[in-house]
Amino acid sequence: MKAYVVGLLDMQSWDWYDEYYKNTSKLIEKHGGRYLISGVKPHVLEGSATPNAHVILEFPSLEHAKNWYQDPDYRKMIELRQSGGSSDIFIFPEG
Repeated sequence: MKAYVVGLLDMQSWDWYDEYYKNTSKLIEKHGGRYLISGVKPHVLEGSATPNAHVILEFPSLEHAKNWYQDPDYRKMIELRQSGGSSDIFIFPEG
């Protein structure tokens, strides 16, 4: 059963992005995942969240998604991303 990672980002600085994207793309692929959607300023229909960027990733399973997030090489990228602002990251199992 597939799993989806959803990230809502509120960034004050994007200095980290080039290095993050280059390395994270490879790690997502390594764990069988792919980008479904990535962009800026989602249209908020309800709620008070005001992210200035978003991402949705698809993985073959919940285990693949968790393994990607817990990969020691990705841990370094999390710290890099967090240097630019805050984010909310969720994993949703399909179904």
